[in-house]
Amino acid sequence: MALRQNLQRRFLVVGTLIIVAGLIAASDSLHQETEAIIFWTEGMIAEAPLLGMLVFVLLAMLSAMVAFFSSALLAPIAVYTWGKAGCLALLWCGWFLGGIVSFAIGRFFGRSVVSMIIGEDKLANWGNQVSERTRFIHILLFQAVVPSEIPGYLLGMLRYRFLFYLTALGITEIPYAIATVYLGDSFLRGESTVFLLVGIGIIVVAVFLFQIHRRLVKSGKWKRATPKTT
Repeated sequence: MALRQNLQRRFLVVGTLIIVAGLIAASDSLHQETEAIIFWTEGMIAEAPLLGMLVFVLLAMLSAMVAFFSSALLAPIAVYTWGKAGCLALLWCGWFLGGIVSFAIGRFFGRSVVSMIIGEDKLANWGNQVSERTRFIHILLFQAVVPSEIPGYLLGMLRYRFLFYLTALGITEIPYAIATVYLGDSFLRGESTVFLLVGIGIIVVAVFLFQIHRRLVKSGKWKRATPKTT
């Protein structure tokens, strides 16, 4: 129940942010003011392009490691500055590196440090969903549906196989990065209808994934792989 409430709360927050962003995109005055901030930021980045890229990647890393910040808020700036392909590459790299760092923290510093970063409640809620022997397909789904700041710390703490984790991380971040880029581009264009439809689609997919995850947990097929017979 606690897990369901946590995810439902997250979806509600995401939905609210999408609606607010859509309303801003639909409002000429608000959109113009936001564009002015974007243009000013792009001018600052143009003066030190490599530093701007580094800062964006670091912020994307941070967003993958903590719950209070989302790099999606910076997507319109990144799309305007580097284009959709550049934004996609930088965003994915940042999230990927953030996942690696969070895994390393969980692996080498353990539960005491992880609980301070993500909270003991979250750790307890999600900790019984996976183990070091969980099948890859389940880890892939877990990575896709669970808040991004959770899996790296948890799987690192459980000493899950690093290459399997990297593969799941790389695969699952791609659709979220693509969606974030196109949301940012739609915001720049003031296409509030497209923005809202894509955002709602993300929530629908997330809910669908969560329902699959819940059924696997109930069926008892989630946590541990079937031992091999010799």
